[in-house]
Amino acid sequence: MSRPALLHSFAFVLAGSSVDAQGDDNGASNLRTFCSRDYFSLCNGMDPKGPEVIACFRKNMGQLSPRCRAAIDEYRAAKVSGSRS
Repeated sequence: MSRPALLHSFAFVLAGSSVDAQGDDNGASNLRTFCSRDYFSLCNGMDPKGPEVIACFRKNMGQLSPRCRAAIDEYRAAKVSGSRS
């Protein structure tokens, strides 16, 4: 999954919507748990579903907490392995 697509999926997960049942099983809850603080510290006030937050996370990728980056990597790996089934 491309990073823009991943971040777009992340935006929906952060907003509290499930990307899909498999996505939620494959790390979406970790995105909410481990990336919410990063969202509020780096992108607060932006619509979590909007393109602004996607750009914000992309711009600040190096400043994300290690746990958030790990959750993003886990989510990406799960989506890639899920798409191969």
